Amino acid sequence: MWLKRLNKKLSNSKIGLIIALFYFVLIVASTVVSSLFYEKIYLNITQRKVSEVSVQTLNSIQTNINLMINNADSLSKMVLSNSDLQKLLRQGSMYEDLNTQAKVSSYLYKFIQSVPYASSVYILDNSNNVYSVGADILPTLPSDKIVNAKWYKHVIEKKGAFILELNGGGVTFEKGQENYVSLIRLVRDMDNMNKLGILVINIPQKSFKQVFDNISNDAETNIVILDKENQKITSLKSLKDEKENVEVNINIDNEIVRIGDEFSGNDTGYKMKKLGTTEYLISYSSKNNYNWKFVSIIPFAQLSKESMTMIFIGFIIILFNGIILFICSISISRIITLPIKSLLTSMKDIEKGVFNEVRIKTYGYEFKKLCSGYNIMITEIKKLIARVIEEQKTIRKAELYTFQAQIKPHFLYNTLDSINSLALSGCNKEVSYLVEALGNYYRTSVSKGKEIITIREEVEMVKNYLKIQKVRYPDLFEMEYTIESNCFEYKIPKLILQPLAENALYHGIRAKGKNGTIKISAHKGEGIVILSVEDDGAGMSEEQIEDILISKDRGIEESFGLRGTFERIRIFYGNDNAYKIESKLGEGTKIVLFIEAEEKEE
Repeated sequence: MWLKRLNKKLSNSKIGLIIALFYFVLIVASTVVSSLFYEKIYLNITQRKVSEVSVQTLNSIQTNINLMINNADSLSKMVLSNSDLQKLLRQGSMYEDLNTQAKVSSYLYKFIQSVPYASSVYILDNSNNVYSVGADILPTLPSDKIVNAKWYKHVIEKKGAFILELNGGGVTFEKGQENYVSLIRLVRDMDNMNKLGILVINIPQKSFKQVFDNISNDAETNIVILDKENQKITSLKSLKDEKENVEVNINIDNEIVRIGDEFSGNDTGYKMKKLGTTEYLISYSSKNNYNWKFVSIIPFAQLSKESMTMIFIGFIIILFNGIILFICSISISRIITLPIKSLLTSMKDIEKGVFNEVRIKTYGYEFKKLCSGYNIMITEIKKLIARVIEEQKTIRKAELYTFQAQIKPHFLYNTLDSINSLALSGCNKEVSYLVEALGNYYRTSVSKGKEIITIREEVEMVKNYLKIQKVRYPDLFEMEYTIESNCFEYKIPKLILQPLAENALYHGIRAKGKNGTIKISAHKGEGIVILSVEDDGAGMSEEQIEDILISKDRGIEESFGLRGTFERIRIFYGNDNAYKIESKLGEGTKIVLFIEAEEKEE
């Protein structure tokens, strides 16, 4: 439905607006689509680049931790190869020789002080005695805790190679809540490689955290180290910090364990994962001999935020190109619409009767031919109008002569009718007077054979006509003439006042049934001569006046009188406003003619 309404509006719109609107919609749509594609592609590239950097960072951290553990391995070998420790353990008990024990204790204390990533050392001899050195060691540690630990048999099977266990692998070696990693290995006799005991060196969490010192501590980014069982050893941020940045209802440790499980079997990789309502970019690396996993967690919103500048720049570039294209489209549309606008303007002038040719620089063969054809059409129309005007002038003159030819018999019939009535009545003197007035009337009207006469001659004819009517109706009316002397020589069509005087007598005074007065006047106006015939007879209603002025297409019989006179004036002067009727029912009528003040030739 809305498509139909839109189509209807567009069909009535200007072509320039349609072209501009089309290009605007096209450019906006392409800009939006391009921006979305650009944003998607740029974020994918950024995601890949960031993940590669994250993996490199993880590999760097992994290398540093590998180095630290390898150092701890080397130092542990130094400890277990200590001659005093070997001597003491060969005796079967750490407490067998107190002097040697003192030397071992001194050596281990110096070892802990000189090695920052060793917080405590535990030794289990073959007699199941536990000996410990360190600041956070437990006062007592039952030997069965070590012997029954899940890793104990594994250490024996390793035959001197070390294993790593988070927080002692179930054996609590240190007080406090922070994590630590226990490097555990079998102590063997340097001479015969027999088992002498178990050595445990505990590496505190702070030693692993020192690896992160050179890592950017972004508020939204976290790096987590997981052991072989996907337990969190340490992270760039504390658990408290993580909870502030992730939804409260998400268990961070559980999610990290799941992430570790998902990456099992791969050395490196990255993926997008949604935790709660937040999407994260997770990078992973596991290039080590002890199956630890290094995981980087970056909120995807942070990548979007960091990429926003480039995305904005890209959008501005696309928008700028769109604006340039839109401006170009407007220019192209103007090349198309300007000739059309000129044609439309010219067509509107035609509605007003003004025929102007189009003079405008056009582009394109089609528009040049269109404008050329239009100008040829305008030229031909002008010629045709000129021919029609000449033909109309000829027709108007013929019509004028026809109307005049109709009026003369009309007047003669009425006059002869009057003479006949007087003769039948035996009024010979009146008949003589009437015949003399009729002769003077026709002498003025016909003697010179002209259809255009002066106002003086027209007034004389009216006087003779009213003399004739005065004989017929001696007590019915009186006459008043007010003619300015400077109006006598202006020329008018013959017999335009006489029908008005006749109308005033028959349809005005006689219709009223009382004596009245007929006033005939002429005075000069601005560029015109104003003639009027006035009576104080019956008058006319507005409907009657409107019928006379509007109803032009009447028969010949109805053309005599007012309508015929008005039509003759209209044809002769080519003006529909050359006459006016002022009348009020019961008070009289005044007919005014506005004649051009010039000596108009026949």
